[in-house]
Amino acid sequence: DLSSKDFRGQKLYKADLRGTNFSKANMEGASLFGAFCKDAKFVGAHLNNADLESVDFENADLSEAILEGAQVTNAKFKNVNIAGSDWTDVVLRRDVQQQLCKIASGTNPITGQDTRETLICS
Repeated sequence: DLSSKDFRGQKLYKADLRGTNFSKANMEGASLFGAFCKDAKFVGAHLNNADLESVDFENADLSEAILEGAQVTNAKFKNVNIAGSDWTDVVLRRDVQQQLCKIASGTNPITGQDTRETLICS
């Protein structure tokens, strides 16, 4: 259980983080490049400006997470929970944006931002 821990700026390149609980962890500026995060929990985690490129988030819980400015190129978001998450200034491929917009709901309790609005859902 790594919930509420401080991972700011740390490098977890290609780490096997399957099922890890990062709820409410501060991961601002951390690099999880290529990490395997299947079934991981990032509930309320601060992922601002994190490098999440090529991360596999299959079945991950990103509810209420703050991803502002995160880099998510080639990340996989199959069966994720993103309720109440904040995606402000996250650049997404159009197909990924559409996929996430189908399941987007809620408002982030910290930033007050609507998930659908931060994803720029139409």
